[in-house]
Amino acid sequence: MNRLITGALTGAVLMTVPLAASALVIDINTYLTGSSGGSNVTVATLTLTQNGNSVDFRFENSIGNLGTIANNAFISGLLFSYDGSPLLESSSFWNFAGTQQAPEKININPKGVDAGYAFYLDLDYPTSKKNPALRFTDGEYSTWTVSAADGVSAVLVSDFTTLVTANGNGNNKPASLAMVHIQGVEGAGKDSLKYVGSEAVPPQEDPGTVPEPATLALLGLGMASLAWMRKHKK
Repeated sequence: MNRLITGALTGAVLMTVPLAASALVIDINTYLTGSSGGSNVTVATLTLTQNGNSVDFRFENSIGNLGTIANNAFISGLLFSYDGSPLLESSSFWNFAGTQQAPEKININPKGVDAGYAFYLDLDYPTSKKNPALRFTDGEYSTWTVSAADGVSAVLVSDFTTLVTANGNGNNKPASLAMVHIQGVEGAGKDSLKYVGSEAVPPQEDPGTVPEPATLALLGLGMASLAWMRKHKK
């Protein structure tokens, strides 16, 4: 009986040991290039959450924080970091939902750089002038899931945490995890903006360990065993 109790409690402890960070929030808030009306405000957030061997994404558009220059603006692109393993294909992106659903195109490890950055993943959103209702505008959001191309390997939140450094000598562009393209901006200069961002400050990750149902069952077994032993000692 002692062995049963020890095994149950040990198993419970092991099941409550936290794994690597299972959630990440990227705050895209740093003005990079474009219209002179740009400023350092949050224009989008990208939240990654571990879901078994896959990662769930939630991309939220908040370009309204730019003020009146964003009255007719929309996000036309999202680029973000990935370490390249396991292999991803277009079919790795699935389960699209939200007010803005699947992007028009998914580019994996595209050639060249964008404003000096070589991001591994690039999602293109609608820019239609004939049907502007398709555009990704302020307050909208999109969700999706990313899984390995082989359907077996684990894609982890940590696979998306490698900072990307901009090329070019003497540049002061910050190392970043993601970039957004914003078009339709009003005001002086160009009608577009580019923003980059990294992990939110303070880091917004899942809180402490929460026992799983199996853990609770083991704890219950251990407590019941202790009660049984006390009863039979009398």
